[in-house]
Order: sequence, then structure tokens, then C-alpha cells
Amino acid sequence: MLPLAALLFGPASVLELMSRNLIQVSFGDIVPALIGTLVLALLVWLAVVALRRRRDAASAVIACIWVVVILYHTEMLRLLNDALGGTYAMVRAFPFALAAAAVLTLIAARFARYLGPVHAVLIGIAAVMLVTPTWKAFAYAWRNDNAQAAYDADAAEAAMPQIAEVAADGARPPDIYHFIFDRYASAEVLERHFGIEERIGDFLTRRGFYVVPDSHSNYLKTGHSLASTFYMDYLDVLADDPRVKADNWHPIFAMLDDTRVVRFLRARGYDFLQFGSWWVGTFESPTADENHPLGFSEFNLQYLRRTMALPVSQLLPRTNFTMRLDWDNGQCQRVARQIEQIKAIGGQDRSRPVYVFAHILVPHGPEVFTTDGRCLTNAEARERGERQGYIDQIAYANRIIEDVVTTLQDEGRPAPVILIQADEGPFPKRDYKVEWQDAPAEELRIKTGIVNSFYIPGEDYHLLRDDITPVNSYRAVFDTVFGTDLGQLPDRIYTFPDDRRIFEFEDVTERILCEDVESPASLDRCPTVSGALAPASP
Repeated sequence: MLPLAALLFGPASVLELMSRNLIQVSFGDIVPALIGTLVLALLVWLAVVALRRRRDAASAVIACIWVVVILYHTEMLRLLNDALGGTYAMVRAFPFALAAAAVLTLIAARFARYLGPVHAVLIGIAAVMLVTPTWKAFAYAWRNDNAQAAYDADAAEAAMPQIAEVAADGARPPDIYHFIFDRYASAEVLERHFGIEERIGDFLTRRGFYVVPDSHSNYLKTGHSLASTFYMDYLDVLADDPRVKADNWHPIFAMLDDTRVVRFLRARGYDFLQFGSWWVGTFESPTADENHPLGFSEFNLQYLRRTMALPVSQLLPRTNFTMRLDWDNGQCQRVARQIEQIKAIGGQDRSRPVYVFAHILVPHGPEVFTTDGRCLTNAEARERGERQGYIDQIAYANRIIEDVVTTLQDEGRPAPVILIQADEGPFPKRDYKVEWQDAPAEELRIKTGIVNSFYIPGEDYHLLRDDITPVNSYRAVFDTVFGTDLGQLPDRIYTFPDDRRIFEFEDVTERILCEDVESPASLDRCPTVSGALAPASP
């Protein structure tokens, strides 16, 4: 008899987690977990059959017991954990879970001849648990799948004909490295709100960079910011499409999967290497020649942490493999290894130019790094505190920047294009009942003020400005390096009310630049004073 109940309970546990995260998770994201649960169920069943030497209902039921205990470990103990205020470590419950599974196994073995109906009931329960989230997922996809069609990569390329127009000189173009240091605030914000005398700008200036002194992100969140940067335009294509609704992130992910920037560079012979984070938007790119995310994706990490794999990893000796299930230690392993891999690229003998995009989650939380990159334990990080953790991780980000820039600009290497930016600033302390467009101007300045700097071989920066925003980054780089005529867009800053309405954009440029500024000198940034931008429509 096949272990149908065990084979159904495994995928049911995966789909249940997916059904809670449909606004960001797609069926493709859950494939590794689905395959893993099926393999686990078969292995457990084969082990039971080998021990009992029988392929009967009892073996199927016993296999089901162990699969459920393994895969639903955290969920089964959630009520206990909630009753204890969320402080009961799952590792402490591990022996009790094993004991319960052992007792149930003995009972099943004792009454083996009567377990045919029991297995049938378990199959029914598992089937319901599988069908319910599956139906929910398919219903969501049915209602929202056409939203992804709001972004058509082919149409986006056709609307910008210069993407495919390649000069005939045949000269090898420079390698391009684009680093996103997530939530790295502007020098002004760092000084005024964190007491940091920002010094990375001085280092970059000495290395020939154009450091933008007054840059802001175009949007509040990573997904929006990166999508507009790589689209080289604002996200009106999504905001104006009635199919794109509420909190559905999939149209943004579609924009990140196949970008104008990558198509432009591929047409010019570039290989695309992506060094992503655990976040689904950059974990892997289907258009990349190489993906180096290092570690688990966000969904698979969350799923594994709900299973018995987490307490087992905490009981085993602390190795890179066992610590990878720990969210914070996974981050510690990823960043340094990715940086070393990136530094090595320029020293390799490559026949084609490379485009490297790296999404580095520093100073983004978890705040587990010291200033020199040592990884703190969870207890040490909590004791240090979130604010000091952010300050220390700014210092660590600076060390990374100095290290990687020095390596990439080594005299023995061809000079590359280097972009060092943030996607957003840190979250200010605020009342989240207040919608973002109604937030005080200073909160918006904290959230949108970002580091932004460029290095272009030959240091031709005539297209860069002191307030250029990321939406114009590649327009300026491509026009300078490749001689295109993409031109510049007005630099605007948009917000949206909250995470439930992520496409209701509100232009807050004038509020950020002009309202409640602390220094008269800051008014130089104000469009109505400096004339840098046209005032927004009333």
C-alpha cells in the first residue's frame, strides 16, 4: 500500500504557507519545497517498510505520523508558544515531539490490522488540507494573473528603440557593476538622525566618483525603486492599468524579471551576473547568465523554519550548513561570500563584458554585523539595539564599499562603470496609522534620502546632477558610455498610502524638498526656488 496520506500532507503544508503569501509568492517559488516534501515522505515510508518488512496500511500510517510531526512541528506547537507569549523555543519542544511520534508509532504497530480505515481517514483529511489552499491559490491566480500582463517586456523594449540599436565600431565596452546597499541613508540623514559623520563620500570622491550630494529614491520600497531604475521610467504603466490592484506584487516582480536595462546590455554583448538577496524580487533572475543568491529563498527559508529542520539544526554543531536555517546567520554567510565572488570577477579572463547587479542587505536588518563584519549572536544583537546596529552596519557597508571599489579599480584591470546606490532609506519612527503621503516631510526625507554615486571611466559626468535620482541612472550612464540619446526624466519622488495600496502613487517631491526644512540652505533643493524641476500640479 502506498503512503498516500503522507504524500498529501507534505505538499499540503507547503501550499498552506503559500496561501498566506499569495501577494508575493508564485507557484514557481514553492517547487523546491514541494519536491522536498515528496522525497521526505517517500524516504520515511521506505524506512518504515524496511524496518517492518511490510507495505501495509500500518506502514503507511506510521510514515504519515512522522511526516506530520516533522513538517508541522512549529504549527502543532504554535498554540503552546502563543500561550507562553511567543518565548518558548521550539528546540525545547523537540524531545516531546519525538516522544509523541514514538508513542503513536507503537500504538499503530500494536493495532496494525485495524489501520486500513484509519489510513483512509487520514487520506481524506490530507486531501482537504491540500485542496483548500490549492483552490485559494488558483482562485487568486485566476483573479490576478492578467495583472502581470500590465508589463510586457517586448513592448517595453519596442517603446525605447535605442535598446536594440548597437554602434558598429565593435570596441569592447566597460564592465558594469551596480551595487544596491539596502536602506543606506543619505549623508544628511545619517548626520542629523544617527549622529554619523558620513565619510564614504570623501573616499569615493578621491577614487574619481561623482557623489550625488542630495539624492532621493523615487519610491518608498525596494521593489518599486528597483523596478523603476531598471525600467528607466516611472511606474505609471502599472498605476494606470486597472488590472493591477491593491497589494499584488507580481507585476513588479515581472518588471524585475526582464528589464530594459538587461535587454539593452545583452544587445551589446554583455553577460549578466546577479548576486541577489533572500528577497523574492532579487533572489534569482530568469534572464541572468549566472545567479549567486547564496542560501535559501525567502519562502523556502520560512517553510523550513516551520519544520523540525529548525530545532535539529540548533541541536547540531554550529556549521555554515546548520546555521543557514537561522535567518540572521544566513545573512552573515551571504554578504561576505558574495563580495569575494564579485571582487574575483574582474580578474577572470572573460571573452565578453559583464554586467553585475548585487543587492546587498546591509545596512538593512537583521542588524547582526559589527563594524568590521563580525557576526553577532541573536542575544548580542538584541543587547546592542536596533539603532546602534544600523549605525554599525553603515560602518560595515563602508568597509565593503572601500574594499570592493579598491579591487575593481585595480591598475591591472580595465576600468569599469560602478554604481553604488540605495533603494530606500531607513524606516523612521512613525505612526503607521498615518498614510505615507500625509506623513511629516521629515519622515519622508528619512525614508527616501539615499546614498547615490557613479564612477564612469574617463570621469565624464556632464549628465549627472546634484539631485539626480535612480530613475535616471542608466539613462545617464548609457548616454555617456554608449552614445545613446535616452535623455533625462524629471526627478520625482512618489509614495503610496500603505502596504495594502502599493500602486496609488502620490507625488511628494515638493513636500520633501521644500516643506519644514531646517536650514535655509536646503531651500536650494526646492524646485519652486531653484527651478530644477517644474512644480507639481495642484
